[in-house]
Amino acid sequence: MIDDSRLLAAIPTKAETCVLKNNGIREKFSHEKLVKSLLNLGASLWTSENVASEVARSVYNGITTKEIKILVYDALKKVDEELADRYLAANRMRVRTSRDRIETFDQKKIEDNLVREAGASEEVAREIASDVWRELKKLNVEYLTAPMIREVVNTKLIEHGLETLRRRYTRLGIPVYNITNLIENGSRDNANMIHNPETVHKYVADEALKQYALLHILPSRLADAHMSGDIHIHDLEFFAARPLNCLQHDLRLFIRHGLRVDGTGDHTSVAGPPKHLETLMNHAGEIMLASQQNMSGGQAMSLWNVFVAPFASGLPYEKIKQAVQMFIFNLNMAYAARGSQVPFTSINLEFGVPEFLEDEPAYGPRGEHVGVYGDFAEEARLLTRAFTEVLLEGDADGKPHLFPNTIYTIRRETLKGEFHEELGLVHELASKYGTAYFINMLADYRGEMANYMGCRTSLADNWTGNWEEDCLRTGNLAYITLNLPRVAYQSRDDDELFEYLDEYIDMAVEVLRIRREQALHCLDDYHLLPFLSQEIDGERYYRIENATMSFGFTGLNEMLEYHLGSGIEDPESNRFGLRVVEHINERAAELKKETGWRWSVLQTPAESTAHRFAMLDHEHYPEEAVLQGTKGAYYYTNSSHTPVNAEVDIVQKIKIEEKYHPLTPGGHIFNAWLGEAKPDPAALEGLTRKICRSSDIGFWAYSNALSFCLRCKTLMRGLQDSCARCGERDDVEWYDRITGYVQQVGRAKSSSGGWNRGKQQELLDRRRINI
Repeated sequence: MIDDSRLLAAIPTKAETCVLKNNGIREKFSHEKLVKSLLNLGASLWTSENVASEVARSVYNGITTKEIKILVYDALKKVDEELADRYLAANRMRVRTSRDRIETFDQKKIEDNLVREAGASEEVAREIASDVWRELKKLNVEYLTAPMIREVVNTKLIEHGLETLRRRYTRLGIPVYNITNLIENGSRDNANMIHNPETVHKYVADEALKQYALLHILPSRLADAHMSGDIHIHDLEFFAARPLNCLQHDLRLFIRHGLRVDGTGDHTSVAGPPKHLETLMNHAGEIMLASQQNMSGGQAMSLWNVFVAPFASGLPYEKIKQAVQMFIFNLNMAYAARGSQVPFTSINLEFGVPEFLEDEPAYGPRGEHVGVYGDFAEEARLLTRAFTEVLLEGDADGKPHLFPNTIYTIRRETLKGEFHEELGLVHELASKYGTAYFINMLADYRGEMANYMGCRTSLADNWTGNWEEDCLRTGNLAYITLNLPRVAYQSRDDDELFEYLDEYIDMAVEVLRIRREQALHCLDDYHLLPFLSQEIDGERYYRIENATMSFGFTGLNEMLEYHLGSGIEDPESNRFGLRVVEHINERAAELKKETGWRWSVLQTPAESTAHRFAMLDHEHYPEEAVLQGTKGAYYYTNSSHTPVNAEVDIVQKIKIEEKYHPLTPGGHIFNAWLGEAKPDPAALEGLTRKICRSSDIGFWAYSNALSFCLRCKTLMRGLQDSCARCGERDDVEWYDRITGYVQQVGRAKSSSGGWNRGKQQELLDRRRINI
């Protein structure tokens, strides 16, 4: 719940009358703001000033926005009833739309929808919409919803005898028109999904489950906060039934006990402990695919090559590589995850056996104890080499394997001469495809273990100090993103900025508490997550008590630019930015003490959130909003990154962003956007060594923009409009890292593809470097 003492402490004096907004946040009452809104509505200056003055005489500290709107409407009716109606439509008649937004009621939208969706004439549409408006004015509700309006429209269509139009305009979970559009054109909300029957099925179900979460699970003020863009609740469609996000698996348990992909073995075949490397490769893929059915986020395995190593003992390298190849192809070809996706997978690899694992019991074929992992250092090394070589070869067409996200752990011993050849291969992979990721274990804030899931969410042995409990069989439960620029737009000084920041965090806390409670219901009461709740070694497989609940954030750069006049590249602004993120960490630390739960801070991937926040703020704060991109394709800078088009070199970029990695233990990434010239792998390796030895960057990738001709199967560097070999222009596919993982952008000559408009604009804005 929101901390009442914090709210009471923030209540201003009588001289600073505050308005309580629908989301629970207090805002200073402004005579000038009210006058301006009335002028924008078309009122004269005389009317605007008089109405605002009359309202000001009646307000009191803590008055709600609903009460103010009633006062304004009543005052306007005395002067101009038509103007009062316009005010009612614009301010009191607010609509919760199916796009997860709160919008002003607009009769013209009903008219346009009737023409477009039902095929009504403009005259009929205008008459029906006018009738609907007269009915809606009679309702005394805080918010209208799109389904509610649609039902009133359908009632009016029936009253007018327009049954044919009513059938076309009706709603089946989502409007008929929307389903038709999905079937014919698809959606671009998720860059990892193609257009096919399963994606249509997923989007229709998602819409119903999103509305269920907003209307049934979340209090209305928290739903409002999400839809208005104060915060972003990720994976709303999974809130009710798959509330858990990312998971880091422990492969050893399945090596010892076998595999039940349904969690019980009652509905599928049961596999015993694997006897051969090939069987283990199949099981490893099935584990992540099965778990993906229970979760909303990425599936990962750490120490993968170390735990697999006993199965490679005595085998020729060719057989080891063939088994690894089978595993990688299976992960990229298992089109069975939700919405006909491949499972979103990550593999964390070591170059050898870390010192802390050398004396740990090792398990091999049939689940038998076969010594300690230190006995299998050479096999672990060969598995990593084989993994890298298979990725370097690409698929049969020469495209990069997009999964698993392959993450290489750099330790102090890795940088010694023994692993020079392996490091060289990994940097060839980074140079060719840009799909490799790196973990820096040399940084001072590191312990023995850290792992990453998906595109940046992270765990480390800093919770209980036990690397197994902190890093395996758990993950990120959920995260909520704070709209940092909006915090700045509402604040007059530093004190107010931190007050508003606390109120946004309070909202995120309450959402995360509700989500955790829902997860426990799904695990324990509803028996809805059988794979995660299966019992292994006498306890539930998924350790929810060690899962992180995280505060994400977007647009730190724009917050600084508005509040201080300069962005994150300015040293003074950067220091204030660090204060902001430190403050979020302090709140997380307080919550750890208060609840005993694992609260954390991360850099939000913001695949769609950065665009959504920017577009909403452009609408609600048109004069204040500091935006990247262009009209219709605005976006905010991701988390605490420098703007993608910033005129800074790679060294400056590292120095700016490295300070935020220790402050975002829940996940972070540094992106080096590479140019069209193919980088020298040795130069990349040199940069890796410098990053590890001289910076606090914890996780990074060298990102290549690539183009692939679907006609002649030619892979090219850079974003090319046509194929350099055959001249094809229509079927050239673009690839790049969206926020944390490499994926298809879309076609060079088409706006279709997986990325939203803001992300597509960011792609074009990226300033690239040659190394």
